[in-house]
Amino acid sequence: MMHSEIDIDHLAKLARIELDGHKRETFLNQLQDIVGYCSKVCEAGVENLEPRVHSFSHEGNFWAEDIPEYPEDGVDFLSRNAPEMKEKQIVVPRVL
Repeated sequence: MMHSEIDIDHLAKLARIELDGHKRETFLNQLQDIVGYCSKVCEAGVENLEPRVHSFSHEGNFWAEDIPEYPEDGVDFLSRNAPEMKEKQIVVPRVL
């Protein structure tokens, strides 16, 4: 499928490039090839395909279940590295 309606001069202006006669023809031919190749997507038989949001099926869980793992003495475990604790909370310098 040839797309002669491609306005090379307008595209060159948008791209802020200058095209002389030879470059203009080369650019036009390349664009027509690209558009022709992309138009082949329309020829693909997709009538019987089910729409998908993702390319993988979501029938199973891909990730391990998120189970938090805390030591039994969580507060005591965290307080080992804290410089100061008050009522099971870490005391930090005041920021204004």
